[in-house]
Amino acid sequence: MSIKKLSLALGLAVLLPMSATAIVFPVAPTGGGTDTVNRGYAALKWTFGKTMTPEFVLGFRHAQVDANGDTDGGDISMSFNLVGGVTPGKLRAKYFNGQEKVQSEVGAGYDFSNGLFAGISLQGPYSNIGVDYLFKASSPFEPFFMLNTLKTNDKPAATTCPANYVYTAGQCSFQPN
Repeated sequence: MSIKKLSLALGLAVLLPMSATAIVFPVAPTGGGTDTVNRGYAALKWTFGKTMTPEFVLGFRHAQVDANGDTDGGDISMSFNLVGGVTPGKLRAKYFNGQEKVQSEVGAGYDFSNGLFAGISLQGPYSNIGVDYLFKASSPFEPFFMLNTLKTNDKPAATTCPANYVYTAGQCSFQPN
């Protein structure tokens, strides 16, 4: 037998068993993780103990929503008084934390009539309720209710893997049947 034929026979003997065995690499999962949600919004805000005419609010909200629903982010808004002509009301910045449907909020800002203030509130679907503390006002507590255009935040899709793969340690690993 010649050396060429012997090399060919040995090569085939080595390669044939390998061709029956598939080489499988890990696959990246789809879904899961965190979604970023950026939304502008409008609202009508009623402050208890003041006029029944609402303030008009324009704002922007930036949220990070995890696959388990954990939600946090920031919000900035400007309100406008509608009584006696349109005038600036409050400029506000807030941090919020909670789940995709309800978040607690803490914030501070500037009231164009009474100076600096701080506040706490709860944001739910299309509504917000809270109280502001105005540092220089004779009646410092201002509870409020707001109807807004902010719906709930959607969770990212659940983490999934292709057929015959199992999600383990952040990746999809092949699991033969």
